[in-house]
Amino acid sequence: MIRHGLLLIGALALGGCMTASVPSAPPRPAGETALRVTVNATPDYVRQVILSRAAARGTAGSSPNARTIVLERQMSETTPALQAVCGPHKPGRRVSVVITTERAGNRTTVTERRFLIDGDGTRCAVVMTPEDVVAGNRALAELKAQAEGQMAGR
Repeated sequence: MIRHGLLLIGALALGGCMTASVPSAPPRPAGETALRVTVNATPDYVRQVILSRAAARGTAGSSPNARTIVLERQMSETTPALQAVCGPHKPGRRVSVVITTERAGNRTTVTERRFLIDGDGTRCAVVMTPEDVVAGNRALAELKAQAEGQMAGR
């Protein structure tokens, strides 16, 4: 955290010295590439809750293996920040949220990563902005509360 603060102060000081009027590129997302939460429930149960939450939002999920769930949706446009990382919008582009579940004793560690996938199969890892991290952590906290609450009620 201190390192990020020092980098920010240095960048601001350097930025103050620059006076050129060259248009700047859209800001690149700078944040996390993965989010994690530990849930007091079995991996099978956590996966069931993830899929039911996705279905309630109208999102279909697939399971390429016993530990992974993939949630995808089409993108009609790509934000400038994501274009800076993954290139301009292409027809057929979709966002893919890959959620892995791993047993950690009597609990489950849930990891979420996000990718943009173009129609030709090109895959670009999304670095989440601070706002994305907050929203993603909130969703994972809701998943944890729902799974643990339902397990307690069993």
